[in-house]
Amino acid sequence: MTGGPLAGLRVLELADEKGQFCGKLLGDLGADVVKIEPPGGEPCRHVGPFLDDFPHPDRSLSFWYYNTSKRGITLNLETADGRALFRRLAADADVILETFRPGYLPSLGLEYETLQAENPGLILCSLTPFGQTGPWRDYATSDLLHMAAGGEMASCGYDGSDVPVAPTGCHAWHMGCHYAYMALMAALVARTVWGSG
Repeated sequence: MTGGPLAGLRVLELADEKGQFCGKLLGDLGADVVKIEPPGGEPCRHVGPFLDDFPHPDRSLSFWYYNTSKRGITLNLETADGRALFRRLAADADVILETFRPGYLPSLGLEYETLQAENPGLILCSLTPFGQTGPWRDYATSDLLHMAAGGEMASCGYDGSDVPVAPTGCHAWHMGCHYAYMALMAALVARTVWGSG
């Protein structure tokens, strides 16, 4: 996409199912979103349905939908060369969107402070299930768990029944992505005022 309100914005996306919709929203509005996949591809490539019902990482209709308007590369952050290349990409980026477990990027020497030293305007959005700090930060999760813990399931159901209904379609991940998108827009506006990410 060449036009749109976010044209000229460069986004590095290191996101799985928890954050790929945010990257899609950014890309659909014109941002240059570069999806960075690990060797072997993003696990979301194995989510069906598949084109012509033939399971294959390049035929996932779900993956295709969530990754429209993006370019893609494969990069191994576990290697020194991969980390060096990522730092070069981050030096020219506006936004990094990541969904790794808390502490993963810092464990690789890719903490925000290091990346921002080379790019003062860089904005980092870490979309994690329970935040970067706090007693739940390392808990495993799922979309269903968030729908239950957030109260959405309790407000769904049928008349005369106290049984909660679990919605389908990754509602919790979508809501998280919408809020991440709004936070990124606010951070971009703030950067125009203060000049830093």
